[in-house]
Amino acid sequence: MKVLGWFLFLFFSFQAVYGDEVSDEPLLFCNSHWPPYSYGNDDGLAIGGYAVDFLHEISGRIARPVELRILPWLRCLKMAEDGDVDGIMLLTENEERKQFLLMSRPIISDTNVLWYRIDSPHALPRSRFADLQGLRIGVVTGFNYGEPFNTAVVQSNLMVDEAPSILGNFRRLDRHWIDVFLVNRMAADYALHDYPLLKARMVAHEGPFESVGFRIGLAKTGRAFGLLAEIDKALEDMREDGTIARIMSQEPFEYR
Repeated sequence: MKVLGWFLFLFFSFQAVYGDEVSDEPLLFCNSHWPPYSYGNDDGLAIGGYAVDFLHEISGRIARPVELRILPWLRCLKMAEDGDVDGIMLLTENEERKQFLLMSRPIISDTNVLWYRIDSPHALPRSRFADLQGLRIGVVTGFNYGEPFNTAVVQSNLMVDEAPSILGNFRRLDRHWIDVFLVNRMAADYALHDYPLLKARMVAHEGPFESVGFRIGLAKTGRAFGLLAEIDKALEDMREDGTIARIMSQEPFEYR
């Protein structure tokens, strides 16, 4: 019995030490290279952007170190689904993502609008997705445009044409390869920042999109799944004390 008791003492002592070591290890989050929200270097390390600023602030408030890796977007989603990362920084929610992610409260919100060439005869506001029938609709590969849009694509037989980047879609719009492009104003303004002549040929109109929140997704099979309440509390405090507004009022990372 003495031998057994000594063995159990060593076992639980080891477990306690090991548990402390694990809790001190940085949580691993991912996002894509998505200016102005996240920027990565050639080694895939996050070096700046609004998402990086948010995560740094949250890390301090919940007293947990967090490392953010910059990965291709679809790979980031897959790694979260498989539990190879602990979470994703800044994404919108949908039913598919909620299958493997716990979603935080929104950090920021934005609304997709309809972008056209300024001389396009199609350049009009539209209150229904069905009003886009017959138009070649540019979207960004991997972006979540929401369940109402996805449903309308099927029900109204909308013509969706994907491209991998926001700027690429604006260039296609400029060349009349697509008729309308769907993206929020902040991301559009950033993508067109260095292309004033291209921007001058574009116009935005309101569409049928509702405002959507950008959140933190915690992998259900990751190490951060139990931190949702702490993260939500940190986000609530950041909103109330003006931290979120302060971060979003800064110039994009590369222009600071």
